[in-house]
Amino acid sequence: MAILTEEMTKYIGLLADTVKNDPRHAELMDALEEYERSEELNSLIAMYNDQQDILQEEYSSQNPDNERKEKAQELVSRLYIEITEHPVYTGYMRKKEAFDSLFSEIGAELQYQITGSRPCSHDCSSCHSGCSHAE
Repeated sequence: MAILTEEMTKYIGLLADTVKNDPRHAELMDALEEYERSEELNSLIAMYNDQQDILQEEYSSQNPDNERKEKAQELVSRLYIEITEHPVYTGYMRKKEAFDSLFSEIGAELQYQITGSRPCSHDCSSCHSGCSHAE
């Protein structure tokens, strides 16, 4: 049994087309493609994952090799910083955050259109007394 009506599905499709035509979507797709193509970044991520696997092995071992565990932990920490500061990664994250903000606004506007109340962050400073917390 379908939960959405045909009319709902139609309008969601129209909204999706509008979102896909928004420049933030194209920018996110471009950043994702660059992220996936970056051999340097993907190599760092693969090394990070390998070291995480070593840590998991050592933490679950009956006789852990503390030297191996410490070395892996040091590498994990260093690689984490290298990954999260890599320009391709930071570029992707900026574009993802912008697109996620768009999605949040869409959800908030949908809620407002249905309920007449705007969601807020529970401190009500951003909703200008239009949320259910201020009532």
